[in-house]
Amino acid sequence: MLAVKLVSAAAALIMSANPAGGVDMDYEGEIDIYSGSPVTSEEAADQQTVSLADGGLYNRNTHLFIYTAPDSNLTVSSSVADGMITTGSVSIDYDSGLSAVLYLDGKEVENADFKNITKTGKYVLTTAGTGVDQQLLSFTVIPKKTGAVSNYRLPLGFDLTELSVSGVKKQITDVSTVDMTQDGEYKITYHCNLTGVDYGLNVTVDHTPPTMTLEGLSDGSARGPVTVKDYSKNDRFDILLNGEKYKFPQDGIFTLPGQYVITVTDDAGNSIKESFEIKFYLNYPALFFGIIFLSVIGAAIGYMIWSRKKLRVR
Repeated sequence: MLAVKLVSAAAALIMSANPAGGVDMDYEGEIDIYSGSPVTSEEAADQQTVSLADGGLYNRNTHLFIYTAPDSNLTVSSSVADGMITTGSVSIDYDSGLSAVLYLDGKEVENADFKNITKTGKYVLTTAGTGVDQQLLSFTVIPKKTGAVSNYRLPLGFDLTELSVSGVKKQITDVSTVDMTQDGEYKITYHCNLTGVDYGLNVTVDHTPPTMTLEGLSDGSARGPVTVKDYSKNDRFDILLNGEKYKFPQDGIFTLPGQYVITVTDDAGNSIKESFEIKFYLNYPALFFGIIFLSVIGAAIGYMIWSRKKLRVR
């Protein structure tokens, strides 16, 4: 720093000794250490942007990543770099001359809120307006607990610097990729080589599928009720009965005859699917009480008829 100041001062003295150079002697801003000339506002702004390995730019003031559409100077600014995985929200802005389309898991997002992207999944941003449709950016938003990620290939120009799983520090053998096949709590720190900025990803990885037991089945079918057991209260059930949506019974007992397809999804997004058939059957307890009920009704009707006949005789 001292050397830079000395060089700057020397350059300023040289220029002051030559008034013909056109230098403003009252100038107090930044100067180029090689020429002694004042740095313009455009040049100062350029020093705040860093070229990235993937062809984009990074703005040190806004902390945004900038990607330029092909054959134009129109840009897209993003809070994440191309290829990043995050558990937070993502914000995107783009020049008015561009037409941006956002895709989530391969489907176009209608009326997308580019300023606050929070729904989990894999995103791709394409732009048009320069005569060429171009994918400029892709990123993934995941929940803080997930089974959807087994491998994180870091964005181009970023290196892994620290990794721990469930509190155990891991030796880094590949600085460009994080193996996330093991269940546990991941704390990932990685570094952009060209900007010097560190980034982190803290996430719980759970690849274990949910469990469920179906009692009352024999070879995929039943002639009586089927009971669901051994599932977690956090599991989500999606049920089809003969192809139609069916609500999960509060007692976990299925009684209606028909073809069932049950999908169970846990809080990490892992799922299992089971199908079975309940064939038509006689519910003997219900049948017994039904017979008693009908007998009582029949007896009551018979008594009423007998009573009326007796009144007529009198």
